[in-house]
Amino acid sequence: MSPAILKVVATVVAAVAFAVVAFVLAFSGAPEGTVIVDGGAALAVPGGTAAAGSSAVPGVGVESGGGAGPGAEIVVEIVGAVPRPGVFRLAPGSRVGDLVGAAGGYGPRVDTARAELELNLAATLHDGDQVRVPSRDDAPAVEPAGTSATPGGPATPGGAPLDINRATQAELEALPGIGPATALKIIAAREEAPFAAVEELRTRGVLGEKTFEKLRELVAVR
Repeated sequence: MSPAILKVVATVVAAVAFAVVAFVLAFSGAPEGTVIVDGGAALAVPGGTAAAGSSAVPGVGVESGGGAGPGAEIVVEIVGAVPRPGVFRLAPGSRVGDLVGAAGGYGPRVDTARAELELNLAATLHDGDQVRVPSRDDAPAVEPAGTSATPGGPATPGGAPLDINRATQAELEALPGIGPATALKIIAAREEAPFAAVEELRTRGVLGEKTFEKLRELVAVR
């Protein structure tokens, strides 16, 4: 074989050997079967929940979304004088104030006097609750026939105090400062344990102090 041919063969063999060595070195630095990609970043999970390492606002939900397991969220509704009324998904243990904040806070037409009386922003929400934020555009409440509407007067026909352990939702809403959400809170509380005294409306956190003082003489426990 001529020297020229031998030189070409040697060059080819050297190139192949170099390529093999480079291939082995390129993959010997990483664990077998892995591919390392630089520049990755955490992705936000659809529905408003942030991935690990990112920030999130606790207690604020969205109107839609899913994928959470049972007990991982509650579904509640807010209506009335808020910028974004509707159905929200919140974390268990969220408060009425969290729901109001998720809906954009009080709207410009909110009846602040009634909101102070009817809403307990510290109350814990339960799955299926509805919260109504009173508006100055609400129609005046119509008092049932034979029911006194004067402050401090009787709230039931004949002037008898209303039994909070047996009253219907409509009867509770006829009390001063009691709206649909508060009436439902009273009913839920008595279903957990019947009231033994009127004062439990306050001590069990069902009513705020101002609302309780308005109706303490209008209700009873029998």
